[in-house]
Amino acid sequence: MGSVELFLLCIAAVFLIGVVGELVFARTGVPDVVWLIVVGVFMGPVFGLVERKLLMEIAPFFGALTLVIVLFDGGVRLRLNELVSAAPRSLLLAVSGFIGAVLAMAAVSMLFAQIGLLPKASWTWTHGLILGAIVGGASSVVIMPALDLAGLDERLSNLLKLESALTDVLCVVGAVTLIDLAGGGAFDKDAVFSTLGKSFGIGLLYGVLGGLLWIVLHRLWGGSKHAYPITLSGLLMLYVVTSRADGSAALAILAAAIVIGNAGSVTQLLKMRDAVALELDVERFHGVVSFMIKSFFFCFIGLMLAPPWSLIGVGAVLGLALLLVRWPTAQLALRGAGFSQGERGLVAVCMPRGMAAGVLAILPAQAGIAGMQQLPVVVFSCVTVTILAFAVGMPIMTHRIAAEVSEAEDSSASEEPLDGLRITAVEQPVTEESGELEHPTIPLT
Repeated sequence: MGSVELFLLCIAAVFLIGVVGELVFARTGVPDVVWLIVVGVFMGPVFGLVERKLLMEIAPFFGALTLVIVLFDGGVRLRLNELVSAAPRSLLLAVSGFIGAVLAMAAVSMLFAQIGLLPKASWTWTHGLILGAIVGGASSVVIMPALDLAGLDERLSNLLKLESALTDVLCVVGAVTLIDLAGGGAFDKDAVFSTLGKSFGIGLLYGVLGGLLWIVLHRLWGGSKHAYPITLSGLLMLYVVTSRADGSAALAILAAAIVIGNAGSVTQLLKMRDAVALELDVERFHGVVSFMIKSFFFCFIGLMLAPPWSLIGVGAVLGLALLLVRWPTAQLALRGAGFSQGERGLVAVCMPRGMAAGVLAILPAQAGIAGMQQLPVVVFSCVTVTILAFAVGMPIMTHRIAAEVSEAEDSSASEEPLDGLRITAVEQPVTEESGELEHPTIPLT
């Protein structure tokens, strides 16, 4: 079989597995990520149909495109009023989870260095912190599509979507800063916070302005069959402009998507003459593109898994450590938020790492940092374990949430008749013969 025919069969397999995976997810609650990763493993490490060197070269390009597509897909579904209520708790969850993950990864990786599974001579706490920053945040590429398919409560869904977007920013800024430090740059605590604030601020500002510009110019292409290509082109340019200005491109795309998705409310708020809304055809077409990109992404994860097996084992243990750290930090961050046990459990397992971690894993070796040449293997193994933990834990917790809702509804239904019941005792006359009360009548009203 020729290479062209083999390539086309691989593409067909990816799409078909993606469709079947979504059908299985709708029936069983098991996310489609599992089957797509398995396909990637067979295409790459098992049969060697794709060269890993080629994947490393295209990872940054594929990662940026995936981020734009998925963040826009998730952002247009967020409603402004629900987003405002979720923002403080999402920020607390993102920061506490990121810090906990970074410290845990640094400590565990130092233990592996001591026993020789990581380069003992060159591995330092700075290396461990870099690893922690790379895998420190949940992936919006993984979480957003799964939450949309799960049909969860909007308050819970918005909390997790916003947290994943915020941790993408924390990972990029934290990892790049620490890589500069390991490469010989001077570490300045004030500069780190300044850089973080600048990245958030520029990303948010550019994103809002980009969304407003889309609303203003919408009348030029409204109803056109080219509305989606124009919108996607604008998002890609927004990503580039924001990155060049040292802002968070991920946050800019998310902010623009939220503005566009709430275009009707925004036009009313700004008292604009013509109401604007995102066309249904654009949303449908973007849904198809998002499905295709998402399917390739999960296969990409499986393709990147390759020997040495000892490093894959290190990454697997690091993934389990992330799950152990996530549980207490999620419980503390959600304390007093009014979430049920099942909802808090779902937040705890919603910690899959993804494309951002894969792209960042390549940077230390490119920067010439000793001892981190094999880091991508460790990172992608860690990513796979967190995704599998998410795939197993999500259906369990969604079923638990459904049971809690059903139990609450049954309890409410059983109490409703009692709420409207009033018992009134009516005095009865004493009979002359016995001097006793006749049997009282108790009317129910």
